Amino acid sequence: MEFGWVPFFKKGYNLGRTQTSNPAVGWMLPLMMVGFLLLMIIYPQIEGYPKNGVLNYSIKGPGNMHAPLFLSLFVGLAIGFLAQRSRFCTMGAFRDLLLFKQMHLFNGILSLVIMALITNLILGQFKIGFIDQPVAHHLHIWNFLGMALAGLAFALAGGCPGRQLFLSGEGDGDAAVFVMGMIVGAAFAHNFSLASSPKGLGAHGIAALIIGFVFCVFIGFTMSKKSV
Repeated sequence: MEFGWVPFFKKGYNLGRTQTSNPAVGWMLPLMMVGFLLLMIIYPQIEGYPKNGVLNYSIKGPGNMHAPLFLSLFVGLAIGFLAQRSRFCTMGAFRDLLLFKQMHLFNGILSLVIMALITNLILGQFKIGFIDQPVAHHLHIWNFLGMALAGLAFALAGGCPGRQLFLSGEGDGDAAVFVMGMIVGAAFAHNFSLASSPKGLGAHGIAALIIGFVFCVFIGFTMSKKSV
């Protein structure tokens, strides 16, 4: 979607100037995440049980597939440090490549793809093609349109989900709102039959897709200084 929506940026798309706010705004999301971490330590997952204390846990499906907590913390902190120092962002990489002909951020994407390929080859998880891919259906046009909408939304927001996570950890209040939006949006998608599954499209997934495109295109046009 970076290729299709570059005209918005060339015509002056801008959500407004970044402004300094109260430090408490920047601490809100990190402190919330620390609170969840403490709850996980106090109420650890009990194998085979979907709930312990105030926390619910997945006992099957992709939500149940994760590394041990402290290994996840260590790797996450390492990746976060590297990503913060390198300004890693998939959307920013394509933006810089297409608008400014700069390869710095795009090299990060190439490195990520190569390392992911090597890791999946070592673990025997590499599969060529569209058949038997994990947590995916075969209605490819809707897969494409769903990711097209995601790409458009991330481009208009100024960064990919990863970059928004890193910025929220740095105290960026706008990024924190974006991250909370992803969390709440995921809850809506899975509780109101918007999300798809290997069985096929969600009952209301197409309607949500259309509404999402209309909303994002509206934002793109109305927040541009010149007509696109």
